[in-house]
Formats: sequence, C-alpha cells, structure tokens
Amino acid sequence: MKKCLTVMIFCSCFLITGCGLSTSVNSSQASTDFIGFVTQLENNQVLINDIWFSFDQQTIMMTDRDEKLHKEDIEMGKKVSVTFNGELQESYPRRASADQLVFLTDKQSKIEETVVKLVMRDPRFSQVVIQSIEKNPTGLYSLRFKDLSIDQDVHVMVNIENERVIVPIHTSTIK
Repeated sequence: MKKCLTVMIFCSCFLITGCGLSTSVNSSQASTDFIGFVTQLENNQVLINDIWFSFDQQTIMMTDRDEKLHKEDIEMGKKVSVTFNGELQESYPRRASADQLVFLTDKQSKIEETVVKLVMRDPRFSQVVIQSIEKNPTGLYSLRFKDLSIDQDVHVMVNIENERVIVPIHTSTIK
C-alpha cells in the first residue's frame, strides 16, 4: 500500500510539472520560424494563422526561389514561412514583428493555398484564422479554423477537384 501511494504521488508530481502552461516562443530566442497562411492584410500587418505579423522597409520579402517581393505582391491564402525575433505578444490573435517573409511555391504549398482560398471565398465564412490543415486518406483536405466574425471554431472538408467546401453535419442526442 505504501509503495502504491508513493508511485501515485510520484506520477501526480510528474503530470503536474509536465502539463504546466507554456508559450510556444521564448522571448530570449534570437530568431524563430513560423509557417502558415495569409488570411488578412491591413496596412503593414499580415495575419498568418493566428499571429498578426507587422513588417516594414527592413523586412525581407521573397519567394523560396529568391525572387524579391513587395507588399503589393502579398496574396490572400498564400503559404509563407516567417522569421521573427522571437518576441510574441500573448493577445488573440497574437502579435509579432516579422524579420523575413518567404512565400512558398512548392507543389504541396500551392495545393494547400487552393484549399485555404476556397474556404476564404465561401460566403459562410468571413474572418478566417487558420488552425490546421491536413490531407485525409480519402483525398479531401481537413481544415480547422476560427471564424472571428462569429467567434467560433469551424471544421470543414475541402474537395479540390470539385472546388467544394463541405461543412460536416454534427448530430447530438437529446436526453
């Protein structure tokens, strides 16, 4: 019994210390990379997934093929790798200052851009904040995002071939 109690206390301590709150970025880091999709552009700020990245004249903007870009070249739905100084404001959406924006042009990035653009064009959604995207074994893409206009998490399936956004029907039992 005493051994069992000791094991339970040890496991509890392990779980408590292992499940503490953490931030994804440590402010002491020199540089951090983040990959996501552009869903909004306002003045000198771009929303990529759930982070507003500010940029200025010193921010390097280019493609992964070393082609130089400008603010006017930023398109909604584009997949981008951001390098920033590691300081991340913990608001929602979070905020950071971008050092470099590299727009990805590989085949998989282009396909995922199409998925994001189809959702952003859908009149059922307006302020999309991407949370995750993945391809299902069926060939459909699963996209999870928060629609800020209705303050709700949304999960949709996207069929690229038919250019359709499918909202799964959720059923519940009433007791």
